[in-house]
Amino acid sequence: MYELLIRDFINNMDEYTIKKFALKQGVELTEEETRTILIYLKNYWQVLYKGDPQEIFDEFKEKVRPIVYEKAMSLYQEAKKKINN
Repeated sequence: MYELLIRDFINNMDEYTIKKFALKQGVELTEEETRTILIYLKNYWQVLYKGDPQEIFDEFKEKVRPIVYEKAMSLYQEAKKKINN
């Protein structure tokens, strides 16, 4: 059931939503970073949710600024803790 909710949420996500969320987290994204994040979320959400995303994060790290990568990792680790509890 959670997978369906996550899939629907991700499928309805757009660049505006990504930029707005990032600003709330204290990070201003470039247009390219915003597109990159959206593409990665839409293409790899299942791996991020259930799999081993290290390879994905290694690739992602090369496409965004360090501050964006660090914030993404922090938010991901926080979310994984909540999911696993």
